Amino acid sequence: MATPEGSTTSVLIADDDALVRGVLRMALTRAGYAVVEARDAVEVIAAAAAHAPDLVVLDINMPAGTVHDTLGSLRDHTPDLPVLVLSGESHAPADLTGPASDFARKPIDLDDLLARVRRLLGGETDGA
Repeated sequence: MATPEGSTTSVLIADDDALVRGVLRMALTRAGYAVVEARDAVEVIAAAAAHAPDLVVLDINMPAGTVHDTLGSLRDHTPDLPVLVLSGESHAPADLTGPASDFARKPIDLDDLLARVRRLLGGETDGA
């Protein structure tokens, strides 16, 4: 889904910081994506089950669960679900593997975010 215009491509933003969720939501909705939000690991799993997003943008540190547990639950229900993990740390989690996974350091440049989202969804690969 390289171009979301006219599509129902959805992204689940999972971050406990409302400001971060708001900035990511604004960038993604302006790019044409439908956005669902979650504040903690429990909400991520519930929102993924209820809304079947096309991609998850997941903060590495959230209340109510570890990134490892959250990724495991997401992968149990939807093994090929693309996930972009965001963190203030410089290294990706060890279990973040596969072609449908990516890692970016916070704060993320919004153009970089959108390029990574398109790439994970099977769109552009040049970062433009």
